[in-house]
Order: sequence, then structure tokens, then C-alpha cells
Amino acid sequence: MEELLPFYERELAFLRRYSREFSERYPKIAGRLLLSGDVSEDPHVERLIESFALLNARVSKKIEDNYPEFTDALFEVLYPHYLRPFPACSIARMDLGSAAGQLTRAQTIPRGTELRSQPVRGVACRFRTAYDVTLAPIALRSADYHAIARPPQVVQLPGDATGQISLEFALTSDQANLAELGVETLRLFIDGEPSFCAALRDAVSMHALRFYVEADRDGEWHRLGERPVHTVGFDEDQALIDYPAHAHPAFRLLTEFFAYPEKFNFFDIDLAALARRLPNNTRSLRLHLILADVRSDSAIARTLENLTHENLRLGCTPVVNLFKQRGEPIRVSETASQYPVVADARRAYGYEVYAIDAVKRVRQTPQGESITEFKPFYSLRHGQSADSDGQYWVTTRDDLLAQTSPGYELQLSLVDLAFEPVSPRTDTLSLALTCTNRDLPQGLSYGRPGGDLDLEGGSVVQRIALMRKPSVERRFTHGRAANWRLISHLALDHLSLLQGGLETFKEILRIYDLNRSAISSRQIEGVVGLDYESTTTWLARGKYSAVVRGVRVSLTVDEESFVGVGLQVFAEVIDRFLGFYIHANSFTQLVLVSKQTQEVILECLPRGGETTLV
Repeated sequence: MEELLPFYERELAFLRRYSREFSERYPKIAGRLLLSGDVSEDPHVERLIESFALLNARVSKKIEDNYPEFTDALFEVLYPHYLRPFPACSIARMDLGSAAGQLTRAQTIPRGTELRSQPVRGVACRFRTAYDVTLAPIALRSADYHAIARPPQVVQLPGDATGQISLEFALTSDQANLAELGVETLRLFIDGEPSFCAALRDAVSMHALRFYVEADRDGEWHRLGERPVHTVGFDEDQALIDYPAHAHPAFRLLTEFFAYPEKFNFFDIDLAALARRLPNNTRSLRLHLILADVRSDSAIARTLENLTHENLRLGCTPVVNLFKQRGEPIRVSETASQYPVVADARRAYGYEVYAIDAVKRVRQTPQGESITEFKPFYSLRHGQSADSDGQYWVTTRDDLLAQTSPGYELQLSLVDLAFEPVSPRTDTLSLALTCTNRDLPQGLSYGRPGGDLDLEGGSVVQRIALMRKPSVERRFTHGRAANWRLISHLALDHLSLLQGGLETFKEILRIYDLNRSAISSRQIEGVVGLDYESTTTWLARGKYSAVVRGVRVSLTVDEESFVGVGLQVFAEVIDRFLGFYIHANSFTQLVLVSKQTQEVILECLPRGGETTLV
């Protein structure tokens, strides 16, 4: 309604302005309408003028939006998430409580597990987990940062080593054994102020030079050959939102980075690699991360002085307000061409249809129920079967209804292959939906003593707490040719993206900036230079090796624009984003350069798609 108001006021002003001219040129007709100047003394004529202005406003808005039906149809096929809201998200922590002392092996709460909240305005908000959560009888006992590394005398550190982060883990059950725990990795969530999280992320991912493990504080440090700490949140099986298989995964990463960056405040520790260097009867272990190029007077060092075990949490996962829901049955008749898609008629205000997963017609026959599935008209599934002609559905979203009657804004129509309305018998449609709870998660209280969410079914989890207030539901910008702007960037390949220069690159980032906050804008404007050049790397696979040609991309960044938010996540998102743009048998390599010093801050490994090449 707010978007329609300017068009309505413009049309009404136009009619008022020409009413005066009309009354002067045609006084007799104007007299019958009681027109005097730009108003009419007849209230019915006034309502008629206002109604006509409203109708014209709707047409005018559609024209100015460049007929969104065309772009919406294209998005439905290629990138349906552009038309959908980005749901509310939060971080949930699962606590074993007293059960931690009884476990002997790990248990996993799989990704996609549904959690329910207490009712908000009569509706329980439903979330699903984005990561697998491994619960085991092991706890983080201490976490310390030292501005000057403190290794044993027998350990020789490189000359550029400065500080040290030490993490101590201990078994919580007398019956548990580290070798038989059944835990490959420990996932830690960085809990703290945004500036603290950024400093710790950058320290672990960009400045960790060497890694050592120590058993039961015996003073013997065992060096680890491979890096045991890995970033989290970038793989397909760690996505927050549903994404079609044919859609570009790089766009999902950008969307999630700007919409909910806290999903990247996790890192994995390879516990299996640590355990291989320790005795079987080890009860506690310490992981020492030796940092390089972190001066004791730097901002990172000053921030990490406050590091404690309370800043690193086990048993955490991002949760997103998406869930499966059986829609209200639709009674099809010849008297209607559109039908509202409603998730729950009793509390429609608490649900928004995120996606229609299936539409099936249920018809009673002498042999029993006959079920026929309708296909989405805007899809790549036409002609899959010989009897599918005429069995399609399309939807339209009424933004006005979304404000006046939330829950009824999505309208479904049945059409044939020629997009002509179908005249069905009196049938019943059964709908399978994916839904959100609109803005209800914003009303959730968090930090309750008994927990904020409940896990259905039996589990060892005794308490599930929300670590953050659920985020606001966000949407891509639509209207006023914004859809065509979205479509235009889909044609970019790696060359047009890079050859388009800095502004083209930043324009893509702005498109996916759903937060539109000062912080995200500062990050985008903090990219001040973009250069690229051809390069080569040596690729070895088994017994065979080859030289591969690729593109080396240099991004110059203003480090001051990333103060308090960090560079590591931004760099890894852009690294993977560029990697997905490259064609087969090639690679990209991202290099971050400081605007202030002109020195290389970070040099990523050559990447092709989801994998690094070396």
C-alpha cells in the first residue's frame, strides 16, 4: 500500500487539476456533477473520482515497474528465491545439562531438525537447523590469548610468530574415551560482540601460522602437519535457505552473507587429527594456535585479551524460520478462477507461503481416491508425461492483500499448456507448502531459564536456547525496474564481471545487500580497486600433472571500512563467488591488497568452483 500511495496521489492530483478546466469548458455538465473548481459537492462523485484514481494508480505502477509479470515468470524458473522473503534467522544452542556426564559416545542432531518456540500471538514459531549438531561428553574448559607466544623451550617457532591462542577441551564423562568418542570434528560458535567475533575470526583464519596439541597439560607440544581449523558455512549442505539445483550457488553465498552474516561465526576443529597425536587414555587436550603478524599493540591483540571459554560455544547451529506445512484444501469450482493459498485459515496472519512444493487434485471415484499432480507452469517440467496437458498451476502475489489480509496474498490459478484457464469439475486441491512465520519471530523472548525452543521427540538435549534475537525478515528490492536490474547481472561471466570494472562488481554486491545497513554499505564502498591478470598454476592429480591457466583477481580494500566486521568472511565469500564464475578447466585466485600499505593482506588458493586446486 505504501508503494501504491504516491501513484494514487499523483493520479488524484491529475484529476483535480483537470476537473477545474473541465468545469470551465463544460459548465452545464459540470453543474450536473456538482463540480466546482477541483472538487465536487456530490460525495458520490467524489468517491467515484477517488476510485478511478486508485484504479489508474494500479495501472500506472505496473507500467512503471515494467510489467513485473514478465520478470517474475523468468525468476520463477531460474531464481525463485528472488521473489521470496529471506526468513528470520537466529543461533540456537543445545545443552546436554546433566546428561553430559552419562554419555559415552557422541549423538548427532541432523541438519533440518525442526524446533518450536512458545506461541507468539497464538502461533508457535517453527525453525529448522542449518548445521548438524554433534553432542558429546566433551567441553571447552578454557580459552586464552597471549600477546607473546609461550612454547616449551624445545619448540622452535618461526621468526614472524607473535601471539598464541590456547583452547583446552576435557571429557565430562568418566566412562568416555577420546579414541572411542565417535567425534570427527568439534564445531565452535564465536559468541561475543561483532568486533570481538571479527577479531577472533581473522586471527584464527588469517593469522594462525602453526598448530600444536598437548595432552593433559604434560608440557609436550606435538606439531600438527595439516591445518586442523576450518571455516564453516560455505558449503551447500550448510545453506540457510532452499536453493534450486540449477541456480548459481555463488548468489546464495552473497545473499546469506549480507542477510545473516552470523552464520559464518563458526569454525571446525579436526578432533580426529588431534587425537591421533595423543595417547589413548588422554582426558584433556590443549590446542595451541601460533599467530603471525599480530603485534601486541594491534587492535586484534587488544580485543583478544578478553578471550575466555565463554566466547566459544559447543552445540550451536544457525536456525532459520522455514518449515513444511500442509495447506488448507482448496475447493475448485467453475465460479472462480483464482484461489487463495492459505497455510492455516485459523491464524493466517502468522504464516507466509515461502514456496509451493506440490499441488495435487483429489477426486473421488468408484474405485477410491484418484490423485493427480499439477505441475508449475513456470518450470522446466512441461511434457514429462502424455497426460499432463492442462494440468498446471500459476500463482500471483497481491501486495495490497499482504497488508490488509496477511496470509491470503498468494493466489493460485489452474491453466493449460496455452495458459488458458482450466474449467475443472468440482474437485479438491491438496497443497504441500514451505512457510515462514512472517514477522512473529521478532516477538520471541530469548534467554529464558528453561530454554527458548523445544525439540519434538526423544533426545538427550535438555535445553535449547536462542543466542541471538531472531533477525528481521527481508526481501529483495522490486518495482521501478529493479527486477530488470536483477536480471541484467545474471548474464555476467567472469570476463564481463571483471572487465566491467569496479562499479559493476560493487553493483552486484549492492543487489544482494538485503540489510541495506550502514555497516554493509561501508564494506561495499571499502572495495576501492579491482584488477585482474592471466596466470598459471601447476595442478597435480595422482600420477598426472598439468599447467592450468586462470585469472588472478586483485581487490584493493580500505581496511578502515572493515574495522569491527573483519576481512576473513568477506574475502572467503568473494573468493568462492569468483570461483563459481569461472569456466571449466580454469581457476580464479583472489588477492586482497591494502589501500593503506599497498601490501598483500591475503592470498587465497587457486579455486575452481567449490574446490581449491592445490
